[in-house]
Amino acid sequence: MKSQDIQSFNELLKQLDIENDQVRLRFTLRMLNILVLTLTVIALLIMLIPPFSLPVAYILVAVSIAINGIIEWLIRINREVVGARLFVGWTNIGVVVFMLINTVRLDDIGMTMFAEITPLFVILSGLLLGWGLAGFVAIVNLVIIFLTYVWYFANSGTTRGVFEEATGLFIPVFLYTALVWAAISFYQYQLTTSRYRLNQARSRLIQDKILHHDLEIARSLQQRLFPPSPPLFGNIRIVAYSEPARETSGDVYDFVQLSDGRWAIVVADVTGKSIAAAMVMVMARSILRSYITTEQSPAAILRAANNALYRDGVGSQYVTVFLGILDSSTNMITFATAGHPFPYLRRNGQIQEIGYGSLPLGARLDREYCETTLQFQTGDQLFLLTDGFYETRNAQRKMFGFEQLMIAIDQSDPADPQRALDHLLAVVSQFRGDAEQDDDMTAIIIQVLA
Repeated sequence: MKSQDIQSFNELLKQLDIENDQVRLRFTLRMLNILVLTLTVIALLIMLIPPFSLPVAYILVAVSIAINGIIEWLIRINREVVGARLFVGWTNIGVVVFMLINTVRLDDIGMTMFAEITPLFVILSGLLLGWGLAGFVAIVNLVIIFLTYVWYFANSGTTRGVFEEATGLFIPVFLYTALVWAAISFYQYQLTTSRYRLNQARSRLIQDKILHHDLEIARSLQQRLFPPSPPLFGNIRIVAYSEPARETSGDVYDFVQLSDGRWAIVVADVTGKSIAAAMVMVMARSILRSYITTEQSPAAILRAANNALYRDGVGSQYVTVFLGILDSSTNMITFATAGHPFPYLRRNGQIQEIGYGSLPLGARLDREYCETTLQFQTGDQLFLLTDGFYETRNAQRKMFGFEQLMIAIDQSDPADPQRALDHLLAVVSQFRGDAEQDDDMTAIIIQVLA
């Protein structure tokens, strides 16, 4: 997965968020501007009635209509942020100025009840420009309202005192405004949090897609490491199978022809199912191939490969291996194992494990490996399996196990290795059911024909 791909995607998300915010702000501002313009026109019509005609009001209405036009122009040229600031500032100032003019001119404290609608502008500020500006508008409005109350009671007289009277009217407005600001701030916080979570989810989705794409490429490249088909011999037939549990595999099988005509047969399994396991598998395959062409025996090959992997520091990614040298001219195979499941030999209806155990490759330096030589007889079947077969689990987490594996081998076709393999896979798959495949499964079956 390329880090620049993720970075580019995150930058794209930020750009989309900015564009979405601009579209949302443009639409909201235009609707509010039309609403205020409509109310202004209605107010103008009302002021044509003589009792409501005030020269100052005409001036305010004219200025308001002009500003509405400027705001629409700013929206059209994509300067919606400037338009939003102008809209919030003017509507707020217009109401406050109208309140002050009527309070001073008519000397009526009732006109200050316009203060009760000032929290509306806190809401507008929060919706259009964020909670920070909403808080600033709230503070400015509250200061103006409180000073208006103080001025009124200082000039009209009071029996309780200017501060007490002003505070008595101011506290409800203050609480209302503070509550509105808290609500709009919480709304903006929730909106920001939701957007962040959405972007995180989008980012993870794209990362998963990029990772899946890269893993598919890795799987395709890894599959090319497997031989296209097993080698063909006169009276020996070989079938092979490998199925990864994930996109990439820690299992591998290989066939390497030696200079004297014999064939090296390899089945290997790297512990774990991660990308690291797949990388160690590729490295182990390369190391084994290099020593197969230079060393004389399976034990010597495993010893050299073990030391190479140990020195390369594979850590906990050990490699279990079956390595056999098959001589088709004599129907004889000499093999050694390194921490790998023992081969199963079916002969004359009997099934037995053969070979000697040892530690996996990469576990300890300078390990010695024991060899076993098997003289094939007509009808023999040799099963080379990885632990993915007997470690298969079903939905109840019950393991398939050695006993059921032996039964499955016993019930498979003794004369056809492909049908025997198909039977094993079918039995294991039926046992697993809908459960996810936990481990890679690799098998080679060698059949000696009549």
